[in-house]
Amino acid sequence: MRLTDRQRRVIRDAARRAFGPGASVRLFGSRLDDSRKGGDIDLLVETPTLVEDAGLAAARMSARIQMQLGERKIDILYLSPDCSPSPIHRAALERGIRL
Repeated sequence: MRLTDRQRRVIRDAARRAFGPGASVRLFGSRLDDSRKGGDIDLLVETPTLVEDAGLAAARMSARIQMQLGERKIDILYLSPDCSPSPIHRAALERGIRL
């Protein structure tokens, strides 16, 4: 996994602040491959409860991460009890690593 301890901590904190204290985060995609360079940060945020405006929460989370870690591309998916997982959600759940 190509994230430092600090980066993981910043991401977890940003998710909890944006989506609530029960939020958990999985990293998936190219950042899981230590042999690759660069790439965006692909994240799946899972919440045990509904979030009123998930799009706004994801934007706030992304902004908070960018403010603390610098400019980088961050893709955030969201999954809550009322969501039916799409193929990309299922892939992130199967292959992603919880931060």
